[in-house]
Amino acid sequence: MKWCILFAIIIFEKILFKNLNPQKVKNRRSKKIKYKEYNINQKLFGENYLIYNWQETSSETHIYVKSKTRTGICPSCNEPSNNYHATYKRSIQMIPMFRKTTYAKVLAYKYNCHNEKCEQKVFMEQLPFVFPSQIRSKELNLLILAVSLFMSNEGASNVLRLIGIKVSDDAIKRLYDSIEIKDEPDIESVGIDDVAIRKGQRYATAIYDINDHHLIALLKERTAETLKEWLKSHKKIKFVTRDRSSAYAQAISDVLPDCIQVADRFHLISNLIEKMRDIFKEEIPDKIFIENNQTLDSPPEKAKKLKVSPDSALLNQYKYDNSIPLNENGTLIHYENKKRNLDSKQYKEYAEKSKKNKR
Repeated sequence: MKWCILFAIIIFEKILFKNLNPQKVKNRRSKKIKYKEYNINQKLFGENYLIYNWQETSSETHIYVKSKTRTGICPSCNEPSNNYHATYKRSIQMIPMFRKTTYAKVLAYKYNCHNEKCEQKVFMEQLPFVFPSQIRSKELNLLILAVSLFMSNEGASNVLRLIGIKVSDDAIKRLYDSIEIKDEPDIESVGIDDVAIRKGQRYATAIYDINDHHLIALLKERTAETLKEWLKSHKKIKFVTRDRSSAYAQAISDVLPDCIQVADRFHLISNLIEKMRDIFKEEIPDKIFIENNQTLDSPPEKAKKLKVSPDSALLNQYKYDNSIPLNENGTLIHYENKKRNLDSKQYKEYAEKSKKNKR
């Protein structure tokens, strides 16, 4: 009987220990909560590129990317090719992560062109997130241009460095120089406005498409003659929005007499505000006097009495005499005199030097 009871106790302890094991309970809880792993690789570089390594330092992040493409398009003849020639590596600066300079180390392919008539026998794979021969991604270049619009190139370089973007002021200038403004001779609706190249000294004329507001032309001056020369090669224009400049209006009327001219909303509102300001200046006086919640036609009389009567007992405790200041021992107290002594040697030397400089 005793052995049966002892055996039952041992079995009960094992079952109890098994159920109360913290590791078992933790594993059991983890099985109940189901998490689905999300792969952001496709969101970052696309389905044709695989992230196979990741390295970080205190200031930089390196993402290693490998291409999975099987076919390339020749940039010269646009013929597809699946014949591998070799691999090549590119280091591309991306938008920074956690204020660290981020680089994508891309391992891509070179292909042999099958077209015998094509002069380019070998071509590189075109990466969708960067232009050829560029060391920065498309999104990063757009961010650099957006920041540099509101400050100088040197200032933009210093600000971008704080968030982990390495770019010099000369590189920002080269980005601006690479922007190409394509003129469209068949356009029918344009907007014309003047822009300041250097405020107060140099101005230009900007011409943009009304439909999507992209820049078509940037003329060197804002004169009527410059605009006329441009309009002569764009006779299909039927609708123009412009500012209130009479020079632009006259140029459009001379070259395109049937064109509809409309003053743009910005200048209309600006002129309306200026006109209303002039009306208010004439109707409203310079000074308005208000007393007891009522406006007065003339300024109120000033009160010739103290608003707070002084306490005589408080004033009597302050006594003043013109006696010589002495300390407790009866010795004279010397105070530093801040008054300028114009007869001193120093001031006389200054006076002589100023006379010589005036001569």
